[in-house]
Amino acid sequence: MHCINISYKVSADKAVEVEEALKAHAEHMKTNYTSDNPRGDNPVDAYFTKAEELNNPTNPEDGKTGNIIFTVNEKWSQPEHIQNHIGRTKEAAHWEKFASAMQYANVSVMGEIFYDMKG
Repeated sequence: MHCINISYKVSADKAVEVEEALKAHAEHMKTNYTSDNPRGDNPVDAYFTKAEELNNPTNPEDGKTGNIIFTVNEKWSQPEHIQNHIGRTKEAAHWEKFASAMQYANVSVMGEIFYDMKG
């Protein structure tokens, strides 16, 4: 299995901008990867997360940094499915917004899953 993992570290004042881009991408995925998708290239799993960054992850009482951490996590069965997904995303209406949010991102494409609790 291969994956796309994107993490964003965003100051709170930019968080709405990034969240809107990620919600638009989520809608794009819901539209393009339905259960009856005739292409057969649906992601195996996909989820997006959001959390406030803590000063000390082992002690939340130490307060927050003021940054928001977002992640996009997508698991794909075939490398070509990832390439096709990227191509469809670049043609989608939300692409400019999504691409703009990348200024806050660390991106891994064609990542390798080395541990999965489910398998």
